[in-house]
Amino acid sequence: MSIKSNTYEDFRCPLLLSAAIAALIAAALLQSISAHAQTYPRRPVTIVVPFPPGAATDSFARAAGKRMGELLGQPFIIDNRSGASGRIGTDFVARAAPDGYTLLWGSSGPLVISPVWGEGKPPYDTLRDFAPVSVFAKIPFILVVHPSVPATNLKQLLTVVKSRPGKLTYASSGVGGTSHLAGELFKSMAKLDILHVPYKGTSIFATELIAGQVDIAFAGPTTTLPHLQTGRMRGIAITSTTRSPLVPDIPTLHESGVPGYEFTQWYALLTPARVPGDILATLHGALLKSIDDADVKKRVGVEGGVFAPGTPEQFAAFLKVELDKNAKMIQAAGLKRE
Repeated sequence: MSIKSNTYEDFRCPLLLSAAIAALIAAALLQSISAHAQTYPRRPVTIVVPFPPGAATDSFARAAGKRMGELLGQPFIIDNRSGASGRIGTDFVARAAPDGYTLLWGSSGPLVISPVWGEGKPPYDTLRDFAPVSVFAKIPFILVVHPSVPATNLKQLLTVVKSRPGKLTYASSGVGGTSHLAGELFKSMAKLDILHVPYKGTSIFATELIAGQVDIAFAGPTTTLPHLQTGRMRGIAITSTTRSPLVPDIPTLHESGVPGYEFTQWYALLTPARVPGDILATLHGALLKSIDDADVKKRVGVEGGVFAPGTPEQFAAFLKVELDKNAKMIQAAGLKRE
């Protein structure tokens, strides 16, 4: 019985065939990726806004979404899924398919406050379940006082509060809301003793402040500007790190005596985790281009907002900082859910 020995040619043919197949597979994969990048989006994209229509969250999403749709050739449809302080819509996106067709117009409440608010945390994880695209805009609060408070700047206000520990009051739109936490951060960083008085909504506490029922509040520009102009409120400082073009004469808390203070309402675009990188890049580019649109600029300006775009990596780092800051503040203040 003869045994045939293998020659170089016997091995060479299968190797050449395998190499050829591998090359074909690689070429097909590259072609598929290229086609995917060129065709996204191939159908309408949904932006979930986890709050009702009408507020800045909804207004910003509609303006930016309309322009992004024009840039990418497909409509970006707004889906208002409100409830549970934004957690219902946010959780819906966390569970959506990571294909780029269901996006989240996120904000601070559901993403960096609810997840660190003790018991009853939401089912999603901000850092695990979402892929950040970019922050879109921020709206600062204005620290205002009733005219009866003998202070025209932050230094004077700090002196007044410290001379009357536990006597002055500050209003908010409710326990756990952004206006409440802006006040708690102020108390913590400036080491103040002020009594919190929660109301059910911004318009109510603004009315109570004007009437002199409370002394201090943190409120957005659209709430405060009309009353600052009439003298029914006095602006002391603004909560962003830079001054607002709407009220350039009002300094920041950071520059006025509470260094490092920053607390803003912010709005941003996110996708479910594991969305392909090319889709994230497409969305990022379109969102940043939308900022140049005249209607988008008008919508943001009306609300007193300031554009704050950045890279996905910067947004991811920002989320970590916000979660850590809020967790420490809530724990230090001993805040509980009602």
